[in-house]
Amino acid sequence: MTAAVPHDSAVLTVDLGAVAANYEILKKKAGPACAVAGVVKADAYGLGMEKIWAALENAGCPFYFVAAPDEALSLRRLTKKPVAVLGGIWPGTEDEFIRHSITPVLNTPDDIARWRAAAARHSLRLPAILHFDTGMNRLGLIASPDEIDAEGMDIKYVMSHFACADEKDSPMTAAQFEKFMKVASHFPGVKKSIAASSGIFRSADYRLDMARPGMALYGLNPAPEAANPMKPVVFLSARVLQVKKIRRGGTVGYGSSFRADKDITAAAVALGYADGFLRALGNRGALYCSGVACPVVGRVSMDIVTVDVTAAALVREGDFLEVIGPHQGADDLAAAAGTIGYEILTSLGPRYRRVYKS
Repeated sequence: MTAAVPHDSAVLTVDLGAVAANYEILKKKAGPACAVAGVVKADAYGLGMEKIWAALENAGCPFYFVAAPDEALSLRRLTKKPVAVLGGIWPGTEDEFIRHSITPVLNTPDDIARWRAAAARHSLRLPAILHFDTGMNRLGLIASPDEIDAEGMDIKYVMSHFACADEKDSPMTAAQFEKFMKVASHFPGVKKSIAASSGIFRSADYRLDMARPGMALYGLNPAPEAANPMKPVVFLSARVLQVKKIRRGGTVGYGSSFRADKDITAAAVALGYADGFLRALGNRGALYCSGVACPVVGRVSMDIVTVDVTAAALVREGDFLEVIGPHQGADDLAAAAGTIGYEILTSLGPRYRRVYKS
């Protein structure tokens, strides 16, 4: 855990060495025939695109995916390697994609038509990835592959995306894969990609020519039914602002939603929903003090959460409690909040002092 300085309310430490180690774990799992891209959308899942990119670049990552054009432009300033935009090519952005050598993931017939028109206008054969919807009913082409006119485009990959790969033995995953392989057969010689983090761990068949891990790079568990094979990346601790005794019958926080059934010692901690400590954790989450769970008592407010430290060793004002760390990973905190680790990471707020260690 990184040492705090006097003005810190909370310290968020990101272990870049663990990111690189996770990339190596994924490469080994995917095998030598499968390229492993890096998904760095949403500011690398809230952890900082530039720093995460550097760790992945040093590990030899050959290809990057983001969600939107502005993310691609930020990343293009860092690397000359291929960058693809999962959200497609928006009307009016075609020339910018060409100028900055950004590869669009084409999700709709209109995407295809505008990219083909741009290719003709510039007399270029432009790179593209065709994304087919195989059952998720989110983004992706639903037209028959025979209806796709790829003239003027250099199709780098055909891809799809699993809906239920994080669920062991989900029949949806196998059904999507079968449908995808039928679609891909219409594009002989074109590389294929369907697996993200969880798909890599479900079947060797799913790895194909490229895998697109995101969450596993950042330490989240790609196979939740088993022990997490990934290295922890995120460590978060927050400052105790005040310690006080609360007598039996006393209440805590807005709405007085917690009432003590015995005398307790409580600590008010500089952490709230403005920092990404979700309001859903009121009366159900916990922080840790030297490995001892300190349950949240009362509602989470914008800047403060109160925890019961009665069972912990002596807690003083100015001490730091573990929010995410050895005793509680991001997935654990997410489970307590009734959500997923993705939301925990992407909600981490700007008030933390961020420390990157390699």
